[in-house]
Amino acid sequence: MRIACVLVDHFPFRLEAARNPGLIKNPVIIFQRQGSQRTVLDASLDIMGVINGMPLGEAQAQCKDATLIEADMPRYKRVSDHILLQLGQWSPVVEAAGLGSAYVGLDGLETTYGTEGRLIDALIQAVPRKLEARLGIGHGKFMSYLAATKALPGGAYKSSEDTKVFVALFSVDVLPVTWQVKSQLHSFGLHTLGDVANLPLGSIQAQFGKVGSRLWYLSQGFDDSPVLPIRPNEEITESLTFAAPTATLAPLLLVIESLIKKLFGRPEMRGRYARLAVLEAQILNRPPWVKRIHFKTSLGDTSRTYFVIKSSLENLVLPGPIEDIRITLKELTGEAGRQESLFRDVRRIDQLRETVAQLKVTQGHNPIYQVREIEPWSRIPERQAALVPYEP
Repeated sequence: MRIACVLVDHFPFRLEAARNPGLIKNPVIIFQRQGSQRTVLDASLDIMGVINGMPLGEAQAQCKDATLIEADMPRYKRVSDHILLQLGQWSPVVEAAGLGSAYVGLDGLETTYGTEGRLIDALIQAVPRKLEARLGIGHGKFMSYLAATKALPGGAYKSSEDTKVFVALFSVDVLPVTWQVKSQLHSFGLHTLGDVANLPLGSIQAQFGKVGSRLWYLSQGFDDSPVLPIRPNEEITESLTFAAPTATLAPLLLVIESLIKKLFGRPEMRGRYARLAVLEAQILNRPPWVKRIHFKTSLGDTSRTYFVIKSSLENLVLPGPIEDIRITLKELTGEAGRQESLFRDVRRIDQLRETVAQLKVTQGHNPIYQVREIEPWSRIPERQAALVPYEP
């Protein structure tokens, strides 16, 4: 099977550099927390000897002057998911291959798009130009990945038909195995895929088990793993950026309620219910904040969804001033979580909407307001509460 690998190398670093261009001139290490451990997720292009999965302490020993940045995983994933969505417009067979990268099945597409060159151009252009995507083509996912690493930024490269010769000079660091396995291979004097390929399969299996068998076959240029198409993951999102960062919960809850109303007011949410809400916020001068709230039953209206989210945040201590807030409803379904109360709630809400609509016509505006506490502890009465239009 002919496969294309669309690769954005150093994807997290490129996104950080796009946000802060000053990072381009300095060594940078991007790390993530895994329990009590901090490991390398990515590094700037000019740092040698620092690879993904390496403990942060060892990476700092390699490059003492590097600027440390904690990974903004929600942002990386949003951009990566957008790339996958764009690639899916050109091929029905697209598999995520890590942040900013994907495998694309090519069989049968040339007749659809005319020429291979046109298809290649379309796949490269599906990625924002500033990310400098590379595209590799080969028989098998691993071959296409290696070909992509040899392509020029914005260009394409085809792997050789003699796959064993093609892979031989690549470092074992390109293997899809953990940092610990790569370190062991180097400690045994196995620095290239050719070194691994020259050993008997049995000796590699004895040392590394199933992983050893897998990496030995890859070193031979053999990879028959299929491209697994992404399953659709329907979700909807609304967000708001604060005029000035807020560090108190009350105004945040007002914004959350407004965003939930927008979400359930969208046409695609009519008759739909959600089982999961994900709240994401950018914190001033601190790592992003993420909160996942699973609903015990599927929710399909503003009031109950807001009540559950508000209850989950009652004891929240904000990690710092919030610059923006994003709410995503996931695991959408067409069924209600509590069917017995569905029709009663719908009738009540419809009656309220009809009443408010009639008042808007007769009065020229919505004369019904709700009192919302903002800062009840404030000594200034005007800051304790606010009137907001009532929209059922």
